[in-house]
Order: sequence, then C-alpha cells, then structure tokens
Amino acid sequence: MRSDKKVDVKPTMSLELKDLLYHFAHLSEEPVKDAAQRLIEKAVTHELIIASIRKWFRRDYHRPNTITAGYSDRPKLKITMKGETGKVTIKFPQESYDTLCNLAHALDITPTSTAAVLIKMTLYNKDFMDEYIRFYLRHLEPRKIEAINKLLKL
Repeated sequence: MRSDKKVDVKPTMSLELKDLLYHFAHLSEEPVKDAAQRLIEKAVTHELIIASIRKWFRRDYHRPNTITAGYSDRPKLKITMKGETGKVTIKFPQESYDTLCNLAHALDITPTSTAAVLIKMTLYNKDFMDEYIRFYLRHLEPRKIEAINKLLKL
C-alpha cells in the first residue's frame, strides 16, 4: 500500500448545494474534489465554523491549542435534505481524513455526513468565505472574484 494513499469520502447533499459547490469550483478554476477538500480541511479547525457547530458536540473536540467540551445529553445533529440529492467524491490524505473523523466523533455522526455539513457551513458563511477567497483565490482575476462573491451572495 502506498504511503500517500488517499481516502474516499462521498458526502450526499442536496442538488442545490452540489450545484453551488460545482459552480464555485468552476469559478475557482480547480476541480470540485480539490475545492471541496480544501474547504473541509480549513473548516475542521476554523474558529467561525467550529463556533457555529459546537452546539451539537456530544463529545470533546481537540484542535490546535483548543479543546471544546461536548455533552452527551445534547441533541444529535439531524441532517435533512429537501428534494433530490447527489454525491460528490472527495479524496483526503490520511492525516486530513483523521482530522475529519475526530470532528465526526465529536458530533456523533459519520465522517461522510460531517463533510456534507462542513461544505454547507463554509459555502454559506460569509466571513469564512471572505477570508478563504482573500487567502486561496487571490490569484484570480477581479471579475472571477466578483462572480464568486455574487454566486455566494457575499
């Protein structure tokens, strides 16, 4: 087995969210699997995203320099999708997959469901996406960045 083998994660999401992700990736000039992977890798330790989902932590979550307490009596995160759904294939390096699994464990849901939640949380979080665009997409032409902002309603 290769040491750099990647782990497949295939989150199910609404077609609306899937289309948004595909359009975002197209405007970002990168494959969907790469755009989704980077969004999730940044989200699992990003303060804004963790703050918005910590109310569902049923177990403690450890991230660099921070421990967020979880409580088993909290309600379990329920994921519901309206209308038709679709899957997106994302390949993670083992270390990133392990980090995703740690967050999934804290939420008491599967890594696949966690990936879907994170994609939704990132694409709809204005502050996170502003920061993401400034840091990772600064190489794009201004008209592309404007199109991304319009797409995401930033």
